[in-house]
This record gives sequence, C-alpha cells and structure tokens, in this order.
Amino acid sequence: MTITPFVEALAAFSRGGLFPVFAVVAALVILVVIGKRVFQARAETPVTDKPAFLARKTILSPAERSFLGALEAAVPEHVRVFPKVRLGDVFVTRPGLSRPERASAWNRINQKHVDFLLVRRNDLAPIAGVELDDRSHEAEDRIERDAFVNDVFRAGGVPVLHIQAQAAYSVDALRDELVAVLPVGTPK
Repeated sequence: MTITPFVEALAAFSRGGLFPVFAVVAALVILVVIGKRVFQARAETPVTDKPAFLARKTILSPAERSFLGALEAAVPEHVRVFPKVRLGDVFVTRPGLSRPERASAWNRINQKHVDFLLVRRNDLAPIAGVELDDRSHEAEDRIERDAFVNDVFRAGGVPVLHIQAQAAYSVDALRDELVAVLPVGTPK
C-alpha cells in the first residue's frame, strides 16, 4: 500500500512528532492576527487634545431663572439665595453611624440638589430649601425623590418649601409663603 506524503505528515502529527510544534505556531499566528486588529482599531481611533467637558450656556432653565428673580425680590435683606445646591453641601451624616451606614447615607444625598437654598447673609447658614415643582414632579420617581429630599431637610432641621411652577410670580405672594418657613426672630 502506497502512502502519500500528505498522509504521512498527518500520521506523524497524530503520533505527536510535529503536533506540538504545529500547535505553538498556530497559536502564535492567531495572537499576531488578533494583536494586529487591536492595534489597527486603536490607530483608527482619533486622538484629540480637546477636553472632555464644555461649559453649559446657563445653569438654570428659563423657568428657574424667572423664579430666581422673583425669589430674590421676595427674600428679606439678611437672606441670600443660592441656586442648585447639592444636599451633600448642606447636610452631613449624623455621628454614631457605622462606616457602611455613613457611606450609604452620603451616597443617597451626594448626587441630589435642592433648586434654591436660602442662607443667612452674615454666615451663610442654611435657613430653608425651595423646590420649584413643575409637571415633572408628578412622575412616580420624582414623587419618591421629593419625599426623600423632604425627609432629609426635616431630619436636618431645615424647612423646605415647594412652589408650583408658574408663568409669572407675585413677589408679595411669594414673600407671604416664605414667612411661613423662615425662622422666627430672623432679622428682617
């Protein structure tokens, strides 16, 4: 029976003579092909010196900006108004929490903000929070978020006032609502 060279080579591979060498060479070829594709993909990705961030045109929506003007006119002289203040800048975790409890509590407030924070002009101590409620506050997730924010303010001893968003605001009506949340005895 005559055996062709191809069949002889296959027989040698199967006996283990050249198979380990063939396996190593095949693995190297596969690695080279994969590596070449990875490096080509990286080379095709444009490299840019541009920063990843741009400034917003404004930090307030038109509705928030309109309300801010009325709110600033309505607050007493000893009060300043700060927009979009993170809860983590107003509140701290209470003493006595374990490290995981403290981290969990902090993470829950750190990414949330109050629309407007009223502070005493002389020492910037928080007096009250003001939330401008538009239609988005009727969504279930916003209702839960608002309840959580209310609880944080209540626990921190700082009142929070919810104002329904409107096309225009009466400074006098707004001033009357603020009287209800401003601490008694604060300078006028």
